[in-house]
Amino acid sequence: MGSRYPFRILRLAFRNLYFLMFLNGFLLASLFYFKMESFYEDGLFTSIKSAIDAHIDADDNTDSVAVKAMNTCYHLLSNKGSTFYTGNLGPEADVIHSTAFDLMTTRGACGSYSQVLARILKTYHIPVRIAQMKAGGFFGAHNIVEAQVGTDWVVLDPTYNLCFHRPDSKLANFNDVRADWSYYSKQVPPGYNPMYRYEDVRYTNWSKIPIISPAAKSILSLFIGRERANTFSLRTLFMNTYQVYVYVLVAIYLPLLLITFRGLVKTKIFPSPEIPVTVRNVFKYIRLRLQGGARGTSSYSH
Repeated sequence: MGSRYPFRILRLAFRNLYFLMFLNGFLLASLFYFKMESFYEDGLFTSIKSAIDAHIDADDNTDSVAVKAMNTCYHLLSNKGSTFYTGNLGPEADVIHSTAFDLMTTRGACGSYSQVLARILKTYHIPVRIAQMKAGGFFGAHNIVEAQVGTDWVVLDPTYNLCFHRPDSKLANFNDVRADWSYYSKQVPPGYNPMYRYEDVRYTNWSKIPIISPAAKSILSLFIGRERANTFSLRTLFMNTYQVYVYVLVAIYLPLLLITFRGLVKTKIFPSPEIPVTVRNVFKYIRLRLQGGARGTSSYSH
């Protein structure tokens, strides 16, 4: 009996027209808020792109644009982390944690750098993936970005404003660096953490949620293949966090709107709540209402 009580309360709440109207208003207000924040965040990164564009000339190619984007990201974020590292910044920090929040605070350290750079590169339509480096035997010790330049995925470490150059002067990928760390380690800047030796990398933590995460990877592998699933970066799908919330709220709001509409029809239009809610009946009783032929006084169940 006790386990059924919450479901009974929920069922009664969704039969209460006043509650449904309140919930509709709350979700509409939330949708408006998240959409406005999404516009704001898009505007921020459009402005960053414009600033980078001012330093791009005809000689630049995809890899040099990516490096200039990394330089801008580093200079935007490098002096903020120590200021905002501690302190309670509310739900924006603990629940939403948007890319705009990372841009403003660098609260997520290397994660913030990688998220912001990935979002900037997206404005140039450069494919990106956020990589979780293995260091000291543990994955996720350091986050970097990989950008697709031609058919290769080059390494960018915005936390240190670092990219690696191969002997032929082209940008190196992760496997290049891992295979010859003694060569590439000479390119790291002062203060670079010596633990980050490019031991290994992953792009999504497929073991984070037992059973569910491995099952999701198996399903993804069926559609795109095991190799692509191994390099699939889930975080890049959520770079515009506010827009993700908009999609989630729309998915919740549309069924709720139908439930509310059904309640309004049965309460305010039909003369009896037992009449089936069909398109034909809705138009029929609306027409009768307009003609003054039907004056139902039934009340909705509370």
